[in-house]
Amino acid sequence: MKTIRYIDKPNNIFKKEKFILSALNLAFLSYYFDKKIEFSHNLVVWPDGIFSKLFIVSKKIPGSQLINQLKLKNSINELIVVGNLGKISKNYLKKKFKIKIIHIKIPLIDEKSIQNLSIRLKKKSICLITLPTPKQELLAQKISEQNKFFKIICIGGGLDIASGFIQECPKFLKSMGLEFIWRLRTDTFRRILRLIKTFINFNFKIIFKSANLKFKKL
Repeated sequence: MKTIRYIDKPNNIFKKEKFILSALNLAFLSYYFDKKIEFSHNLVVWPDGIFSKLFIVSKKIPGSQLINQLKLKNSINELIVVGNLGKISKNYLKKKFKIKIIHIKIPLIDEKSIQNLSIRLKKKSICLITLPTPKQELLAQKISEQNKFFKIICIGGGLDIASGFIQECPKFLKSMGLEFIWRLRTDTFRRILRLIKTFINFNFKIIFKSANLKFKKL
């Protein structure tokens, strides 16, 4: 049985010196069960999405809420964003954290080409990855293999929502854990295809009881 640590308060992640933090949602679970995402003991997740309730009895934390509540340690003096970072989101990070922001923009890549990327982190750096799942998790794993020190958060589109660049989901949908419906307004075709694929894969694993996971609070 695989044991994965989770947090229910964003700042508890700093109990670990090295970590990869990602959202436990339908996409993550589906790719995890499909063995596209596989991490060591450095993986920590937060509950995001109605399907995380099957494994963690904890209140849902949207990615935008996680980044809003995050407080960096004084020892961290550099924030590296890998992936998309618009002007509004960059200004949000500067105002919130008041540290140096470095943007590493990467081209459109497939899952295989991630293995060719090289990104270096310092001991006093923290890294945000703004790619979709599973690319951001695969890249986070690659970065962790390249660096002795790493603090990585797979935030996806949560940063753009927190900054106000993307309109936040209405409260009535958020209260039911149905933010994915709101996100279908943009990039609709790709999102629907991924939703169908991950939903089928997730339920296949559940039905045949191969989702053998154990979660432990950090």
